[in-house]
Amino acid sequence: MFLPTHSSSDRLRVWRQYRENFPSDGTIEKVLVDFAKIKILPRYLDYYSNKWPSVFEIVNEGYFCQTGVSLIMANTLKNLQLINCDQMLFRGISNHITGVDGAVFFHDGYCYNFLPEEVVTEQYALDNCTVFASYNIALDN
Repeated sequence: MFLPTHSSSDRLRVWRQYRENFPSDGTIEKVLVDFAKIKILPRYLDYYSNKWPSVFEIVNEGYFCQTGVSLIMANTLKNLQLINCDQMLFRGISNHITGVDGAVFFHDGYCYNFLPEEVVTEQYALDNCTVFASYNIALDN
């Protein structure tokens, strides 16, 4: 989705086109597959704090750490009306399977962005990570 050579305006354009051109029969799984193509970078955003930039600033600045990608994904799913909620539970974790630290999000008993291209149960995620912090975050509109 986002390439290392993209400028900030390129990233915002790509993300806007992704949301505008998403197929009407598109699924959560398609979003997960597409977002799995984003290379997770070292930690930019502090998952011990819930004072994160807006999702537009995250895309603009290229903050593609685990937390940044999770925030973009959650807002994209909401914008595409694949998840219907105004707040989402984010947990800062150390993932014992992938070795990646950062925030992932939980909704209706499932965890997103814990494993690439997969939705796992909340219990599976909790059994396979160490949780450092939990926050209910209002999603951007």
